Amino acid sequence: MMAPLNTGPVWIRRGLRLILLTPLVLQSSCSPEVALPGVTSAPPPTTLRIWLSPGSGLEPLIKKYAAELPDVDVEIVAFQFDDVLPSLMTALATKADSPDLVLLEDSQLNKLKRFQKEFYNLYAYGDERVHFLDWKWRQAESKDGGFLYAMPVSIGPVALAYRPELFRAAGLPVDREEVASYLDDWDALERAGLALKERLGTALVDNLTNVFLSCFNQYDGRYVTPEHELDPRVKEAWDRAIRFQRLGLNAGLPSQTSAWAEGAVNGKFAVVLAPSWLHGMIKKNAPATAGKWDLARAPGLPSNWTGTYLAVPSTSRNPRAAYELARWLTAPKQHSPGSSATGSFPSTPESYSSRDFLEVRDPFSAGPRWDRFTLIRRYATKRLTTITTMLRSSG
Repeated sequence: MMAPLNTGPVWIRRGLRLILLTPLVLQSSCSPEVALPGVTSAPPPTTLRIWLSPGSGLEPLIKKYAAELPDVDVEIVAFQFDDVLPSLMTALATKADSPDLVLLEDSQLNKLKRFQKEFYNLYAYGDERVHFLDWKWRQAESKDGGFLYAMPVSIGPVALAYRPELFRAAGLPVDREEVASYLDDWDALERAGLALKERLGTALVDNLTNVFLSCFNQYDGRYVTPEHELDPRVKEAWDRAIRFQRLGLNAGLPSQTSAWAEGAVNGKFAVVLAPSWLHGMIKKNAPATAGKWDLARAPGLPSNWTGTYLAVPSTSRNPRAAYELARWLTAPKQHSPGSSATGSFPSTPESYSSRDFLEVRDPFSAGPRWDRFTLIRRYATKRLTTITTMLRSSG
């Protein structure tokens, strides 16, 4: 098992952050305790350990929560994405160093659903479904809907980030609404890519992974049909990505790499098709491109690319307190884009009409940031009902 990112847990107590570099810090003084008559010590605070992945954007909210509840200590442990599942399975098996709360991505939660006994049923503590997207909530349930594995945190609506100066130089529309209308389907995006290639020698997209997943996730996100055959949508998305490659529209630069950052700075590609959280990473990976991006709806149908949840493992020593923290973190009041600069997108529809949500400004690109994911409105309300059916049957 690979070690977590931090060299020691980060404790948050009453709004203070303390880095514990060694367990020796926790050792008590060698001096004997003196009992004073008539004096009783305050009960020790409830300690919660939460496992997060980098870029979750939850850390400031957790700090706020701990500041408001002086009887709660929160320990944050950060793991790389690939280390979460093996570390969690080890902790569940050994009952050692296990979290009270763990942040899981869609695929991770689905893999863990067969271990139902290893998690608390959050329906034992409450039912907050009225605040969440119905399909997102159902994905956190068991097949029969009687077991809630986790509280929904975020979704990943796909949008198109583009470089206006490259579009303008290639004779393409620049205004985001005009771009969305012009690139309404995948064939139109291909034609735009050919114009960029022929007139500027610039690739359309950064990599084929983003093309394939954005196209594939327009549908129900399943690779295999109920008859255990390859879903035709897989081939459709694959063929689209391969066609982009054969036409020379792909820069071949994997996301979140130094090569990608260099390509972004040098204008090697004009478009990034990716979920909101990956767009948030553009700022981190290529800060020199500030002011050079705009956002529009992605071509085709609304597409969602993964999301996150907060689950309470059965090894939690304080499951109710862990649930209360998860409920607070995912509530619409806290769950807004103003809480994070990471691109995390809330799964609570109440957030979408709030002034804070609609008027958030992002200096990295011009104008309001979050309203540019306008696809969320049709995505949240017109998402195919077959997706909900599929998600329930997969539990």
